[in-house]
Amino acid sequence: MYLQKIEIQGFKSFAQKTTLEFPRPGKGCPLVLNGEKISPNQLAQGLCGVACIVGPNGSGKSNIVDAVRWVLGEQSLKSLRGKKSEDVIFSGSEKKARLGLAQVALHLNNENGKMPIDFPEVVISRKLYRSGERDYRVNGNRVRLQDVLLLLAQSNFGQKSYSIVSQGSIDQVIMANPSDRKDYFDEAVGVKQFQLKRDQSLNKLESVWNNLRQVEALLTEIGPRLNSLTRQVKRLERREKIETQLQSLQKKYYGWLHHELNQQINELKPDLDKGEAELSSHNKDLREFQSQLNTLEKQDSRSKIFNELQQRYQKSLDQKNQLREEHLILQNKIELAKQRLVEKAVPLSLPEILGKLKTMEKLQQQIIDNFVSKQPAKLALVQSDLKQLGSLIRGLAQELENPSAKEKIKAEIDEELISDLKAVAADLAQAEKQVASVRREMEEFNQQEEKKKGKFFELQRQITTKQNQYNQLANKLSGLRVEMAKLETRKQDLRQEIKQEVKDLNWLEAYRAEKINESETWTELLRFKHQLDLIGGVDPQTVTEYHQTKERFDFLSGQADDLKKSINALEKIVNDLDEKIQVQFDTSFKNINKEFSHFFNILFGGGKAELVLVKEEISQQDKQDKAEDEEGVGVEGGILDKLMVVEEKISPKTFLKKKTGKVITGIEIIAMPPGKKVSSINMLSGGERSMASIALICAIIANNPSPFVILDEVDAALDEANSQRFAKIVNELAHKIQFIIITHNRATMHQANILYGITMGEDGVSKLISLKLEEAQKIVRQ
Repeated sequence: MYLQKIEIQGFKSFAQKTTLEFPRPGKGCPLVLNGEKISPNQLAQGLCGVACIVGPNGSGKSNIVDAVRWVLGEQSLKSLRGKKSEDVIFSGSEKKARLGLAQVALHLNNENGKMPIDFPEVVISRKLYRSGERDYRVNGNRVRLQDVLLLLAQSNFGQKSYSIVSQGSIDQVIMANPSDRKDYFDEAVGVKQFQLKRDQSLNKLESVWNNLRQVEALLTEIGPRLNSLTRQVKRLERREKIETQLQSLQKKYYGWLHHELNQQINELKPDLDKGEAELSSHNKDLREFQSQLNTLEKQDSRSKIFNELQQRYQKSLDQKNQLREEHLILQNKIELAKQRLVEKAVPLSLPEILGKLKTMEKLQQQIIDNFVSKQPAKLALVQSDLKQLGSLIRGLAQELENPSAKEKIKAEIDEELISDLKAVAADLAQAEKQVASVRREMEEFNQQEEKKKGKFFELQRQITTKQNQYNQLANKLSGLRVEMAKLETRKQDLRQEIKQEVKDLNWLEAYRAEKINESETWTELLRFKHQLDLIGGVDPQTVTEYHQTKERFDFLSGQADDLKKSINALEKIVNDLDEKIQVQFDTSFKNINKEFSHFFNILFGGGKAELVLVKEEISQQDKQDKAEDEEGVGVEGGILDKLMVVEEKISPKTFLKKKTGKVITGIEIIAMPPGKKVSSINMLSGGERSMASIALICAIIANNPSPFVILDEVDAALDEANSQRFAKIVNELAHKIQFIIITHNRATMHQANILYGITMGEDGVSKLISLKLEEAQKIVRQ
């Protein structure tokens, strides 16, 4: 894996998008620059993978190093030579306005799969806006800073590792205290990723332990309540058992009583139904007789018929009298005409007078009879008969006073009068017939009324007889009803009692009653109820609360078991990581120590260089505390038992860190140039410290090669001879490591395959000038 290119835009002085492409490490490797590929055959045999960046002071060379640190997740503004996060964004100049965005993208070739991600090319990018919004991306996907740091740690490089050495910081490792130097070496020996995982596991273990303690506290709180609910549930179960027995006995007892009542009701019901049927029959007869009587008593309808007959009779009689008057008038007219012709009138004959008198006598007798009878219908005829009698008397008197018959003398009579008289006589005869017809109808009506009157009295006698029979039957039936009502009331009260005691009535319909001893059964029922009273009442919600509490207790117990398993698993992971870190650290440290001595001899032409581990010795008090802890939990005690013992003194994380015994707290550096004996590294000169630092960095690189190494003017303090020695080391390592060196030293430039020149114009923007040395050499040779 190596660095293919860097894209910078808006970062510090690189306002415009700037792309720097770098060669891959190895011999005879092709270059890729600005998208143009050059095959190995076109290149001269030699080292490649070295790129130098040159330029005057203040042109922005170190901004490239800052850009790489920044994109790799650097959070220290001091390391980026700024005070605020927005200081990394191009702040503008007199000729160019400031920008609102800074972004840097790092393109890494991952064909060998060293970075644990399934892509042949990995692009790590970071953006920052002046608004404060920021994001990290890996191959275009947004990620967290923690993800970027872990990915870099797994690839053995990062913004604070030996792979990036900033300007003026070459001797920081040498001058650092042993503790800070230890952090530097953790990354140098390749255990940083394991330490990150170990720290994560320790944090998880401490979090899981805290969760376990909380769960156990909840279990301690819930346990007594669950025990109490368990006792109540057992009481409830015993109560339910007694209630079941009680309910079974109650069904026997009440089922038998209900059966007895039903039997009595069934025996009484046929007599009651028979009496009801007879009473209904008598009632029906009474209603029928009463209906007939009501029909006879409807005076309104009879009066209406009689009034209609009377009106017809009166109308016919009036019409008859009118015709009779007209007839008399016509007769008088004819008689007057005859008198004028015959002077002697002819009086009525005796037979005629007697006939009219008999008619009047007959009518008079009829009036008397009707009046004496005092019947409404006949009394109504008296008035019309009297009118008729008066009319006959007046007619007879008129005929006697003025006889209508006269001796006729030969004379002519008006034929129209005779014709009118005949017509009136015919109408009068017809009217008399109509009067006689209506009179007959009235007489028939009176006869029918007499018959109805007899029937009316007969119906009253039958109604009286039938009513007496009905009353006798009703009295008998009333007794049966009272008895049935008593039985029904007892049955209803019994069902109400059953509903109150048994809570259900549906079982009664299909229940087959068994004969029981009522007194003994009742005594047994009282005994069961007394037992229930002794047990006392239990809240029905207790079972629900018990199940909920039990479910929660079981859930928390399961969670506690899972947490304990997690703690044991995390302890195993931590122990495995500790072992792996220890093994790899020891192995790598020995190799680095050996290479440090080798490169120190190259740079100084001899001398002695050595790295010494500083370990923290366990104090006597700590040993005693540890012995007490082990004695408290036993030798065989697990991590949970040990944490239980020590949790009041220290945290689980601290306990696990301390339980390994001796802890490496720092690294001392012993460096003695040829012919000198120094007791401290601080006694070296500036150039000697720089060369010692270079030797240490090269030793680390040789032991744990980083994908690329960026060195910012690390050779600034070296003289010409030492610069050549440094160039020799670069030449030795360049076949497996990609170097990007910012330098002013010609010996270092001589090892480069690509030179990038950085310059800055009047607008304050850094610009890039590139040169491929292979092509330049061809031009020089030509």
